Amino acid sequence: MKQFINSYWKTLLFFALIGIFGGFFTGIFVLDSYPEEMQQQLVEELTASGLGGFPADTIMGVVTAIQAAGYGIFLGAAGIWLGKKIGLWTDEKKIAKKPLLASVITAVVCGMVLILSDLLFFGNYSQIIMDSYNAKPTIPYLIASVLYGGVIEEVMLRLFWMSLVAFVLWKLFDRKNERPSTWVMTVANIIAALLFAAGHLPATATMIGLSPMIVFRCFLLNGVIGLMFGRLYRKYGLRYSMIAHGGCHIVSKLIWIMFI
Repeated sequence: MKQFINSYWKTLLFFALIGIFGGFFTGIFVLDSYPEEMQQQLVEELTASGLGGFPADTIMGVVTAIQAAGYGIFLGAAGIWLGKKIGLWTDEKKIAKKPLLASVITAVVCGMVLILSDLLFFGNYSQIIMDSYNAKPTIPYLIASVLYGGVIEEVMLRLFWMSLVAFVLWKLFDRKNERPSTWVMTVANIIAALLFAAGHLPATATMIGLSPMIVFRCFLLNGVIGLMFGRLYRKYGLRYSMIAHGGCHIVSKLIWIMFI
């Protein structure tokens, strides 16, 4: 354990700091996305608890920051340990050109898919989707999507969950092999992508509402891009899935701001 901490404390500290900063702005963005009646209800609950003297968005930001930092430290540590066991974690210190290019291409493709799928298809089934594009993305949203989405979500879904599922499947069904087989990694990637998509349902319900088509949209879009991030994690390492994930948000929002 001591050797593990000595080897990875800087990585875990990085996850924690990103979690604090990204989580704080995620809390602010989430609160802003609530309907007015829900925001008012939260203010009343804070007042009743004796915290009414603090801004609701600050409290929401602090709570989310603490939560995200915890994810970064504990799920990050577990994910690194699991990843080393199954060969998914690498200790590379430098960014390689080929994997970086793959990450950038993935970010561009995913960002374009997110926008065009709404504009050309899903927007026909929900005016709320189209209305959501009328508001330009805020600074808290951009910071939250790049830092919390790009780093903390990748720690949670790829580093931890994908590694955990692969480890369990390997031990249960593939122990004859020294490392998990291709089918184990593929199934783990699919399950992690589905969890990634399901994790977006609460935010989707708050901002858009849920209907069969909206649920299908959530699982299709987030599931597909989750598979692509998982492929990068498996082939090149976690840093490249993080680059692609954060870059996907940047590309989609910059395109929207600049051209649409």
